[in-house]
Amino acid sequence: MINLRYHVVSLVAVFLALGVGVVMGSTVIDRVTVDALEAQVGRVENSVKATQAENRRLDGELRAVRDFADQARDQIADGDLDGVPVMVTAVTGIDRKAVDGLRQALVSAQADVAGTIWFTAKMRLGSDGDVRELAAVLGLPPLPPDQPLLPDQPDQVRRQALARMAAVLTGGTAPNPLPALVTGGFLVFEPPPQEIPTTTPLAALPTGGVRVVLISGAGADVGDDQLATPLAQALSSGRLVAAEAGQNTPGGRGVFVGLLRNDSVVAARISTVDNLESPMGQAAAVLALEDLAVPRTGHFGVGPGAQRLLPAAGT
Repeated sequence: MINLRYHVVSLVAVFLALGVGVVMGSTVIDRVTVDALEAQVGRVENSVKATQAENRRLDGELRAVRDFADQARDQIADGDLDGVPVMVTAVTGIDRKAVDGLRQALVSAQADVAGTIWFTAKMRLGSDGDVRELAAVLGLPPLPPDQPLLPDQPDQVRRQALARMAAVLTGGTAPNPLPALVTGGFLVFEPPPQEIPTTTPLAALPTGGVRVVLISGAGADVGDDQLATPLAQALSSGRLVAAEAGQNTPGGRGVFVGLLRNDSVVAARISTVDNLESPMGQAAAVLALEDLAVPRTGHFGVGPGAQRLLPAAGT
């Protein structure tokens, strides 16, 4: 006869069976899950190792390409500018290594490097005193010291200074303002490699047939719209290569030369290079300087508006 004790024992047995089943089931499920996760981790680790190995291979190839470009740069332009006077102009704050690389390429091309003119941050004309000083250097009518300057006066005075410089560099008859601009701290002049560093032959710069490289862009101490762009416009008479060093990031290339490429009038008269940080860009600048004698212009590099990596071989 079934009694209460039997029911109690039966219920206890059922619950024990359920508990054991749950424990066993969860243990099996957890083990399966762990095994699956471990397998996935193993596959990811193998994929990462394969990717790292591929990256090391690609890095090695990239270094080889860079070494080749660096070594080939001087061979590409060897002697192409023999005896041609070239002036390098740049704005402080930009990547100086790119400027040094270009000057080395110009020496290899046997150009007659006239030196390097650096525009300093003082050309921002951030104070009334700087504006008045620059006006005095240019021989402009004195600006009244007891009256505030008009908002557009700094830009007007700076543009007159740039126009005077452009006139000197293109062989015009305007008085040479460069020595006084150096004395006033608006410019810094680095003599060419063959000159004694303590000399400043600014008053005897070549004024006939000089070709100019103008370098600005990211980091420039004076905005391109204030200095480099108007100077490029003033020099856009077939003797200018405008260049900048860039980065392969969104908006990191074409900061300066992009403005010139978008100006249809100026773009047709000058050449531009947007990757001066690389030996390939430095070679492009040298070859573009050579082509100015044809005259032939173009836009080179890897950024927006570039037509080729290097100028095409001429006849």
